Amino acid sequence: MFSARVRKPEFWIRFAVVAGLALRVYHYGRNPSMWHDEAALVLNVLSKGFADLLGPLLFHEAGSPLFLWIERSVHLTLGDSTYALRLIPFLASCAALLLFVPVVKRILPPSAAAWAVLLFAFSDSLLWHSCEAKPYAVDALCATGLLAIYVCSSDWSLMRRLAVYAVVAPVIIFLAYPGCFLFGGVLLALARDVWRARQWKGWLCYGLLIMAIFVSFALLVLGPIHAQRSQAMDECWLKSFPPWDRPWRLALWFVDSPLDVARYACMPTGKGLAVIAVAGAIYFYRNRMRNLLLFLGAPIALALVASCMRAYPFGGTRVMIYAGPAIFVLVAAGASACHAWLGQRTRLGTGAMWLLLITPICFTFAHVLFPWGRADCAGAAAFVRANRSPSDLVAANGWEYLYYFRSMPGVYRPLGEFAFPAPARLWLIVTGVTPEERAQIGRYLSTLQGPILQERDFERTKVFLLDSRVATAALTRPGQALSD
Repeated sequence: MFSARVRKPEFWIRFAVVAGLALRVYHYGRNPSMWHDEAALVLNVLSKGFADLLGPLLFHEAGSPLFLWIERSVHLTLGDSTYALRLIPFLASCAALLLFVPVVKRILPPSAAAWAVLLFAFSDSLLWHSCEAKPYAVDALCATGLLAIYVCSSDWSLMRRLAVYAVVAPVIIFLAYPGCFLFGGVLLALARDVWRARQWKGWLCYGLLIMAIFVSFALLVLGPIHAQRSQAMDECWLKSFPPWDRPWRLALWFVDSPLDVARYACMPTGKGLAVIAVAGAIYFYRNRMRNLLLFLGAPIALALVASCMRAYPFGGTRVMIYAGPAIFVLVAAGASACHAWLGQRTRLGTGAMWLLLITPICFTFAHVLFPWGRADCAGAAAFVRANRSPSDLVAANGWEYLYYFRSMPGVYRPLGEFAFPAPARLWLIVTGVTPEERAQIGRYLSTLQGPILQERDFERTKVFLLDSRVATAALTRPGQALSD
């Protein structure tokens, strides 16, 4: 697409937009099962009021307050179906793609702009986040929106730009936790313009912007972030913090983690594309687009600094997907520059670069034919609801089933809270672990509840029907027995 033989980059941009929107509609429409953390966040939205969502959340969850309030409002308006709860992330992902197009057209050559849109449209991680009730698609929209404001306001007066950002800052920071990093990029990118202007009005507006960011961030840290943070949450992200207790691994961590950020945005060849992104950074630097380079790179660097203080996870994780738009721009710019350089030297290098760029697109299409591996909690729950008798009880080992059996509080109970033997037939749902372990758990619990009358396998899930008439033992804490 970078050579003279490839024509009409506009065609590829339109193709990417249409195909990207179609993929988002497809994954949203096929309604995949809720996964573990998604269900945990949804249960908070369903059970807590607006004020309670500012405090500690159930299941050691975390979520920006404005996103949680929007989700709560959608629930109260449209209901508690997966389609309703995933509507905001789906719309945010579609809007981000549409917003990204005019931005890259203004800052990149036509062929590079086409590649940037293709990478955005076919990002497997962005597609995943477009059909889950989590804030990550909204994070990507906020990053894209701020980039659009920065690019489209380049002809505005400095005071007008600063005023717009000052108004937008509280909204973005309360809507997306990475908003503080994104506005760090805004401050650094505009600092040079403020310094060059040397006007007291500019310094005043810049100070007001800093105050708006600082006050919003302080309220967020002292309020929801402080309330939501827990030791269990920190333990989940241990690998996303520098291993200060193992100094011999620090060098590898600081090299691999930034590469992993690119890998997550451009699966599975993102680490290779990160090298091309460096070439893109050089392209912006040499073409006197250094403020834009600061805008793109500073939010990623600030997240790395926060990770060094164990304040924010860094690496190939979903909380870093907000870096995706910047990575797509840098990769596309670098690919254009590398093509011109490699084309004069080696065809092998050009072919390797093409392979790195095309593989994420093929990877995404493969997941249309073979959808992401995810436990079929929805299918297992539907099977139990369709086949249980009115007196049957249900137990399961995942938070997801608190959502899927939310209308049956007297019938369903988490496995860890279940007392054996139950006074009725029991439908047992075991999700996760290996097929052998699921079968072993079912056989063990049959010794406590009664013989297995029926079994049914689902993706990463197994359902058992146990009869209580032949109970051989009683157990008040089955979680402890399973660990034994």
